[in-house]
Amino acid sequence: MTEGVVIPKQISFRGTPLDVEEVQRRKINDSTMAARSRSKEILLELDLVRESTIELFSPRVRDRDDIGVLRDSGSGIIFLDRTDHIDITHYETVKEGAYWGADDRSGALETYDGDDMRRGTQFKQDLAGKDVVDIGCGTGGFMDIINPSAKSVAGVELQAPMRATLERLGYEMYRLPADVPARCFDVATLFHTLEHLTEPLEVLREIRAVLRPGGTVIIEVPHARDALLELDAFKAFSLWSEHLILHTRESLWKFLENAGFHDIAVEGYQRYPLSNHIGWLLTGLPGGQKKFSDFDKDGAADAYSRLLAERDSTDTLIAIAHV
Repeated sequence: MTEGVVIPKQISFRGTPLDVEEVQRRKINDSTMAARSRSKEILLELDLVRESTIELFSPRVRDRDDIGVLRDSGSGIIFLDRTDHIDITHYETVKEGAYWGADDRSGALETYDGDDMRRGTQFKQDLAGKDVVDIGCGTGGFMDIINPSAKSVAGVELQAPMRATLERLGYEMYRLPADVPARCFDVATLFHTLEHLTEPLEVLREIRAVLRPGGTVIIEVPHARDALLELDAFKAFSLWSEHLILHTRESLWKFLENAGFHDIAVEGYQRYPLSNHIGWLLTGLPGGQKKFSDFDKDGAADAYSRLLAERDSTDTLIAIAHV
């Protein structure tokens, strides 16, 4: 179990001092706050957190100062103190490419090309010759990668402009998992999608319903025990109003079990290399893999990734489960 965080009198959030005692007066455990945090309700229902061990992890997220971040000192799970700022309409009307800081799909694809390629290789055996649906497919880059080897590829995407673009490219597209016909797919994938959902258990059950008997779900999410989350600069950069829950191995396993999946395996995976961590430690900024790439040579990056996995401190969790 992760130890509780010792919170100083003041912390610095992007250079702005914040009085933590003042922030704590927000009464993070009172009933009105619980009513606004669906994430907290779900975690309490599953006995993954306890009222008595919930602590303030950060007084704000990177893009809003009216949303705090909580961490359970017993389980290590991290979640927002409110979820009433997120609903379906938040994602539906985003301009094509804008969500990824690009003007269009081609520009957005470049941003995550490495992850798409890696996933296509990493899960190749699970996907070859199968009917696959990618939930929260975004730009469809992963779909492009697996399309030649999969039997069929479909996507689920809330963002209407991107969904329309993918339909024009010939992909079968759906707005929501609930819109997908039952028992039509062998594999469902969710890459950095689950943490955005206000009702994750409900969606997982809907996904289970679209899979054929023996079907597989593959999930990738940020890890609540990411080693860099103990660094104030990284915390200020990474905590986001759209990431409602950051999971541990145990919580991700419990969510899948509760949704009716079995044969569940959850493992740590390190997306960002040693050089990225060096960059954060030396400069307090992202992008270290470009400036300090020499640190990744001679197997150093692989060795560091293995060490983080052994210590359950990777930046990512990957779960595979079956119907």
